[in-house]
Amino acid sequence: MTERTTVTAEGTTLGEAIRLAAAELGVEPAAVSHKFDAEHFRNRYGGATGVDTVKIFAWVRDPAEFEGGEKARAWLAALLQEMGLPGEVRVNIRADQTANLTIDSEKARFLVGRQGSTIKSIRHLLAESVGRDYPDWTYHIDITGPEDREERSDDRDDRRGRDRGDRGDRRDRGDRGDRRDRGDRGDRGDRRDNKRSKEDAERLKALATKIAERVRDTGETEVIRKRLNSFERRVVHVAVSEIRGVQSESIEEDGEKRIAISRADGAGAGEE
Repeated sequence: MTERTTVTAEGTTLGEAIRLAAAELGVEPAAVSHKFDAEHFRNRYGGATGVDTVKIFAWVRDPAEFEGGEKARAWLAALLQEMGLPGEVRVNIRADQTANLTIDSEKARFLVGRQGSTIKSIRHLLAESVGRDYPDWTYHIDITGPEDREERSDDRDDRRGRDRGDRGDRRDRGDRGDRRDRGDRGDRGDRRDNKRSKEDAERLKALATKIAERVRDTGETEVIRKRLNSFERRVVHVAVSEIRGVQSESIEEDGEKRIAISRADGAGAGEE
């Protein structure tokens, strides 16, 4: 058996660490498999501690493990070029042959389309082309744009980000987003959707507040690993900002955006 070459890499985000490892290994980032260096996140007493960087062990995947995901990434990149839209396509490949594809474009709204119609068509075309050659693979597509990169800088940008991210995520998960296919319910359907969105936001705010208060009291940094769109991340950031002694930041973990909540510098346990 050929011995596997493993390298270590450290970056400010997981994505950066993977890119550095890929450069050292001489492959594309999608071909890199990794695991976290657990010791990097511990203090000298063995307890968890907050750090400013991510450190990983990385190696080259077996081609069979990432081929289906890389083919999908290349297909989407070619589609963007044919559409004349600037953008970058990234892929995070999981061990269960699930490829999470992210299209980052200044023209994100054109890729989402009215009520998610364009992204829904893109998903269908991907399934009918690449998906036919790789039937065991599962593909998820997320669209990000300027609002996601500056999600905390302007409330109006975040409201637009909600429309794009929420619609895209719902259809990507195959959940309530496709209710419109059952028939046009007009204003009544819109009111129900708005009410549900407000209820979801309140529940998320309550969760963020609970975690933030626990972090303030224990001093242990916690990461919300639930998949959140840009609007939902904004809800969490705002909820945390209302509690003295804690702070939040967006990080990348396993190729997806998460939110880390930590005690603010100089804050003591139990500070209000």
